[in-house]
Amino acid sequence: MKGSTQISALIGLAIAAQAAIIGAVVYVKSTSRTAMASQTGTQTGFVKAVMPDGAIANEVLIVGPECDRPEGIRARTLASSLAKLNIPYRRTESISMNSDSTENIFEAMDQMDHLMKGDAPVVFINAKGKANR
Repeated sequence: MKGSTQISALIGLAIAAQAAIIGAVVYVKSTSRTAMASQTGTQTGFVKAVMPDGAIANEVLIVGPECDRPEGIRARTLASSLAKLNIPYRRTESISMNSDSTENIFEAMDQMDHLMKGDAPVVFINAKGKANR
């Protein structure tokens, strides 16, 4: 009984991760740079965010642990799905933000704090970010 409960939980996590992946892929593939800049967080789940140091335009930056906990499994699943779709991505377990990279560092720190308080993985692409909520 305990094993089937664990399997059910893993299946539920896999379904949630796949839904997040599909949403990210649809978002990336269906929006132009101009349209991306005009979309709000309520339409896509992505919010305006200052990109972490080293982030590359048009590359999905996946921030999440490299482990067997649910957060690590979701990050691995997302990376695998993006690879299968030939969408450029990079995984990392930590990020930093330089105060020179933004005009209003306090607003940027508040945005970053809000994103990082969400469930992992957190995803950044083209000045937008989204936690796995």
